[in-house]
Amino acid sequence: MLSLIPDPPVPELIEFCQNENIRNIHLQVAKFKDNVPLSYSKAIQSVQVDGANVTGLVVACLRKLQMWSIPSVMGEFLRYLRGGVISFEESEFIEKFSAEIEIPYTIPSWLWEGKVTFDKHPTLKLKFKDPGMIEQFEQKKQKKKSIEEDVNRKRVGGDLLESFTKVQTKYGENVIEDEETEVSMTLQALALEVFYQKFLLHIR
Repeated sequence: MLSLIPDPPVPELIEFCQNENIRNIHLQVAKFKDNVPLSYSKAIQSVQVDGANVTGLVVACLRKLQMWSIPSVMGEFLRYLRGGVISFEESEFIEKFSAEIEIPYTIPSWLWEGKVTFDKHPTLKLKFKDPGMIEQFEQKKQKKKSIEEDVNRKRVGGDLLESFTKVQTKYGENVIEDEETEVSMTLQALALEVFYQKFLLHIR
């Protein structure tokens, strides 16, 4: 349980947590006098580890870490405010939130579905305890790129071969129009090369 309050938790809350085996983390924040009752350092502590504005700001910073878009972050924040209005200071606080955050060896399921899905965070500086997470993502990305390139090569080769076959068929049927006789010699040469390579693979 995360308590974002200016004073220590009341004894009743402490006793309840003890009885229910709940770990209570108290981060002392200022009372809601200013438009932004939270510092960036407190927001980072809250992410790594009772008021709508304070809690909303913490969750908004968490959403940025989760790579939500700013409009989506603001929309969620807005739904929990009593007045239904985000102040300029709160909006600026969220948009300018940037920090270095340490990512543990095991990523929780609520963060990027428990795995790295990017090579660089768009707004935050991340420090991975296990640098291999980024390396694994890069390897998967390169493998995916290689597969896509291979598929494209095969698709292009298939298209060229199909074009060559159609040209040959038209010549055989003697139905070539004048404009169709100007078929690119380069295209035919490429199509022949593809056909030859496929023939070699077939006879091996």
